[in-house]
Formats: sequence, structure tokens, C-alpha cells
Amino acid sequence: MKAAIGLIVVLLGYKIMAEKTAQHKLDASAALGQALVALDRGDVTNAQFQLETVFNEFEGTPSSSVAGYYLGKMKYESGDVTQAEQYLTGFFNDKPVDIMVSSAALMLSDIDAQGNDMNGAVSYLDQGMKKSRDAHTYRMLELSKARLFLKQGDLEGARVIVDGLLAEKDLSSDQKQAAEEIIGNIVG
Repeated sequence: MKAAIGLIVVLLGYKIMAEKTAQHKLDASAALGQALVALDRGDVTNAQFQLETVFNEFEGTPSSSVAGYYLGKMKYESGDVTQAEQYLTGFFNDKPVDIMVSSAALMLSDIDAQGNDMNGAVSYLDQGMKKSRDAHTYRMLELSKARLFLKQGDLEGARVIVDGLLAEKDLSSDQKQAAEEIIGNIVG
């Protein structure tokens, strides 16, 4: 009898904790939604405050991770690469939202390239390609990697990437043009 009562108490406790966790995630999602609406309306100061609130108060939730991405993007665009790197690295190392991975990889790669850490820059692009879910995004990251190789003076590395891209049949016209421009820089 005591074991049955104990089991019931444990199950009720578990159910209450699960409901609190679900409510916490819902609250985080609602707060993130409000922040993104403010950002969409151009109220950057309010949006930043709300994103920081979501990031800090709902740590460990998917909404907090997304807030970190947007905070990192805002810091990157304002030139604060130190804070941008902190936010974006946190997002990138979480289980990020797939559609935002390529953008985070490009920004982190650029931050490392600005600091002359070319190996780090290439590494972020490689990680972005591994996490990429579609061919278009993958190719976009490959083109960025080829440009980075070109900037480093690794003409052969850039050529291998671009030749591989140009051999693909479903390359978009923008990607084909970008690849041809890289080839022009290699030859010229």
C-alpha cells in the first residue's frame, strides 16, 4: 500500500514537472515571437532587449538558442564581432534551427577571417556544409570556401571547388556566375 502511494506521488511529481517544462517552453516561444515582431517593425532597441530577455531567462530552450542567433546577427551587423562571435558560437554549437545554420557559419567564418584565423574560417564553412540540409545552401557555402581559398592564395583549392560546382547540372544561374567570377580571378 505504501509503495503504491509512493509511486502515485512520484508520478504526480513527474507530471507537474513535465507541465512546468512545457509551459516554460511555451512562454519562451511567445516571448521570442514578440521580440521578432518588434524586430520586423524596425524597433531594434526593443527587439534587442526582448531577445536578451529570452536568451537569459529561457536558457536551454530552443527559443533561447534562436534569440542568441538574432543577437549575434545584430552584433555582427553593428561591427561588434566579439559579442557576435559569442552569441553565434553558442547558437552554432546548440542544435540550431537548420535554416539559420548557413548564415551563422558565414558570419562566424567571416569573423575568423577578419582575425586572420583562416583555418577557423574554413572550419566553420565545413561545419556549415555538414549541417546543411539542401544543395543550394551547401553550394553557397562551397563558393564562400572557394573565395576564402582564393583570398589565401590557394588557387588550386579554389579551382577544385569551383570545377566541381560547374560540373553540376542543377547549378543556379547566380551560383554559376559566382563560380565563373572565381575562375576569372584565378586565371586573371
